[in-house]
Amino acid sequence: MTKEIRHFDRTQHTIFIGSCAPAPLWEILPTLSDLYPDMTISTEIKECEMLIRGLKDGTYQMIILPYPADLEGVSCTEFRKEHLFFSLPKAHPLSGRKALHLKDLNGETMLLRSRIGFWDRIVQEKMPDTHFLVQEENFAFDELVKASVLPSFTSDLAIKRDGDTPSRISVPILDKEANVSYYCLVNQNNQMASKSSFVFPRATSSSAP
Repeated sequence: MTKEIRHFDRTQHTIFIGSCAPAPLWEILPTLSDLYPDMTISTEIKECEMLIRGLKDGTYQMIILPYPADLEGVSCTEFRKEHLFFSLPKAHPLSGRKALHLKDLNGETMLLRSRIGFWDRIVQEKMPDTHFLVQEENFAFDELVKASVLPSFTSDLAIKRDGDTPSRISVPILDKEANVSYYCLVNQNNQMASKSSFVFPRATSSSAP
């Protein structure tokens, strides 16, 4: 009973968001902060199955998935698209290509951010022979990308937020798994559902590769 009371009290002051990847949170967090200035916004990145379970049991007020889900009592709205790119040094032999597949760099050594959600499973499955040097800190990753000759990943949303790295070329990835649409799911009886038109503007994205 004590645990349930504490959880209820937290939900009165905190909005809990679960996401399958970091990029959708970059826009949703400022929007929610503006709509709910007196609430704390708490986020975490989890596997899709855990997100759905958490929405059902009340752990999250909102979740973000890379696919639509038809759940009873839950509204599902397309939010954003994201397209994955290789970030290649200009001297890389494939940097002149207009587009690539994930298998084209399989077997190389690459830089990789940690906590990238479902993207980690995709690149591990599609590039099983690649040696990924995983960086826990964003600052360390960014500095290595600037100074290293190793390939890495970026996306249209990351480029829009952070800009291009002058020493690198971003090459679109053609695999269907590398081009996703994000969907926001909210319980229909949740207070956030009434403001869905503000939280979930019409899905937009940069041009697909």
